[in-house]
Amino acid sequence: MRSFWARIPLASRLVLDIGMLLAMIFLIDTHGSGIALHEWVGLVIAPVLIFHMTLNWPGIVQVTRKLVRRLPVETRINYALNSLLFVVMVIAIVSGVLISQEALPWMGFNVTGSSTWRGIHSFSALFFLIIIGAHLAMQWQWIVRTVRRVAGMPAQRRNLRVEEVSQ
Repeated sequence: MRSFWARIPLASRLVLDIGMLLAMIFLIDTHGSGIALHEWVGLVIAPVLIFHMTLNWPGIVQVTRKLVRRLPVETRINYALNSLLFVVMVIAIVSGVLISQEALPWMGFNVTGSSTWRGIHSFSALFFLIIIGAHLAMQWQWIVRTVRRVAGMPAQRRNLRVEEVSQ
């Protein structure tokens, strides 16, 4: 069994992913958190999402190189979903910055967000949450395996046949 220290990078990635998910859930309701906190969490989560992508960059590059070759349908769907997630994330962040009422003015930047940008932000944020749900569903096996590995639990046996179970 690997030592606790050998599992830290994986545990760190899991904590980062859980933290991002909790931040996204927190960002859903601006009325509950208040607009100022919503904006600050949104500004902080942007570099965290970029860091998440850099951690996964080798896999992104590997799949991108193989796109012209034969890849499993699930891999292609996951790649398309993640690409769409990135585009929608950028739109949500940029539109959020352009309509900032608290965070950017506090930093000395005066922005006057139009109702168009507010609509774009609302739509992209909602679409982002839907795509995050699909992203989680596509990554569910990794999540379960990683939680089991970090917790030091043995790997689960898969595909038990009826004869094996009855014996």
